[in-house]
Amino acid sequence: MNKNEIKVLKPLAVYNNAEICKESILQENSGKCGIYRWVNTVNQKTYIGSAIDLRVRFYVYYSTSRLVSSNMAIYKAILKYGYFAFNLEILEYCDPDKVVAREQYYIDLLKPEYNLLKVAGSSLGFKHTEETLKKFKVRKLSDEARANLIVSSTGRVLSEEVKAKISAARKGVKLSTETREKLSVAAAALRGVRVEVLNIKTGGLEEFLTITEAANALGVSRTTIKNIISTGKVFRDNFIIKLKV
Repeated sequence: MNKNEIKVLKPLAVYNNAEICKESILQENSGKCGIYRWVNTVNQKTYIGSAIDLRVRFYVYYSTSRLVSSNMAIYKAILKYGYFAFNLEILEYCDPDKVVAREQYYIDLLKPEYNLLKVAGSSLGFKHTEETLKKFKVRKLSDEARANLIVSSTGRVLSEEVKAKISAARKGVKLSTETREKLSVAAAALRGVRVEVLNIKTGGLEEFLTITEAANALGVSRTTIKNIISTGKVFRDNFIIKLKV
């Protein structure tokens, strides 16, 4: 690996402002296998990851429940800065049997700061300690993180006024009654039956708090997910879907 390789690196796609580009990110990468990079435009720190189905993986990044419950550095950063502070790059698309090797190539080449685990795929099968899990259960979102998530959930394009309000929230300004009400509605929407989606080819396991969340991630209806769970069939010859016991 050398500096010349980094200089000529040109992503296949760049989504400036992951807040505004959410719909395009999910639609344009459905069913595609590849390597991606998150770039924090505030401090220039990056994260590199890969997925057999990029849409499914990206949907997880837009899941409030996953951001809050995970201890991954990139999730913490998204909570802190908000989606609008991140660009998402598609470094390349590739065959599923090459995805881990290609991810490792980019990790070695670009040395992403948010990748605390420097071996591609090393997080598969990783389990948190009981102490860490207890911390997740009592973790509370800061006003800053709540403000970021609320804005992201609306799908709006951020105006300078909204950005200023978020900045104020970061400085300790209390959230308005309206904002708190939105938080309550968002929290209520997250309640439901937990669903596990296992990728047979990679061994990757994703957890969703509701059937609706799982359906959205896979691009199908709630009814389809329910039918798959009740029949035990393998979805798209690749995913095993079941309720979390």
